[in-house]
Amino acid sequence: MTVKNNFMGEENPGIAVITGASSGLGESFARTLSSQGFDLVITARRKNILESLAAELKQKHGINVEIISGDLSQPEFMEKIASYIQTINNLDILVNNAGFGTNENFINKNSNINIFLKMLNLHCGAIVHLTHAALKKMQNNDRGVIFNISSIASMILHGSREPMYHSTKAFISTFTEMIQLKLNYIKSKVKLKSICPGLTNTEIFGISNRPDPSKSSKAMQPEEVVNIALNSYRNKDIIVITGNHNVDEVVEWRDVAYQKPGRYFSKDFSKT
Repeated sequence: MTVKNNFMGEENPGIAVITGASSGLGESFARTLSSQGFDLVITARRKNILESLAAELKQKHGINVEIISGDLSQPEFMEKIASYIQTINNLDILVNNAGFGTNENFINKNSNINIFLKMLNLHCGAIVHLTHAALKKMQNNDRGVIFNISSIASMILHGSREPMYHSTKAFISTFTEMIQLKLNYIKSKVKLKSICPGLTNTEIFGISNRPDPSKSSKAMQPEEVVNIALNSYRNKDIIVITGNHNVDEVVEWRDVAYQKPGRYFSKDFSKT
């Protein structure tokens, strides 16, 4: 049997749980990790797509793939996945990828509050629930990594973009960083990464509303983002911005933010 190299450098790669695996970053994580010898547990709403992906990856890489279909914004399904995670003794990877964007305007009097509550459940509730479950298994083994998919929107907290999306992504990044700092304190080998892409060619705003890379030189492919995420395992970075152009955008927005009242302390705060 041929031993496959994997980003963790482990001789016996375990299981990777991936949410939102039917397309975009989740699908790309599934393809890449299966090629490195990890068995998979993949989840998303579209069961038929998961079945097709699972059959392909089993045949191509000779790995095991478990499918659990459902909507992670629903508390019952969150509990189902969290309970399943706690049965996996060789859990090496959790990819909290499930999420969505919206063009709904929060301050519009006709906006639908249920869309924003669903986003809150999915971006925050599900990640908390699944991360808590995964940490129990990973800490027992003193190995593993959790990739929480955030966004550069987590660091751009002003402007005309949708406030609920930015706020939930900011939670993901802060939550990830705080847990990693606590793990560092107890000298655990478990790692957490907040992966912060910019514009990426995915279905985040729906199947028919994907960014066109031919019209935007800044749109990255999911495979590029996944490769950067996996490569970050070897360093101490917790907040991982994917792509130098996205780093530049965050820096530019931060410079602009310092010119606006109310968001940041004055640079002379200590003197006032």
